[in-house]
Amino acid sequence: MKGYLVMAKQNKSDNDLEMIAQLLQNLLAIELWRGGLSQSEIRERLGVGIGTVSKMLKGVSKEVLTIQAK
Repeated sequence: MKGYLVMAKQNKSDNDLEMIAQLLQNLLAIELWRGGLSQSEIRERLGVGIGTVSKMLKGVSKEVLTIQAK
């Protein structure tokens, strides 16, 4: 039973790391796009399909919002 628990924890850690990697890749795509790169250029740099880049940037504004404290 201990072996199963160790595997379950390892799988969770792997899933967590994969999710973090995907989030970082999305953030990078957004920053590259805001920096002036085209979706095609982002696709080449990240090694993903153009559809993936399009999904990463869906709903993202090129404007950087600033939040002012009151």
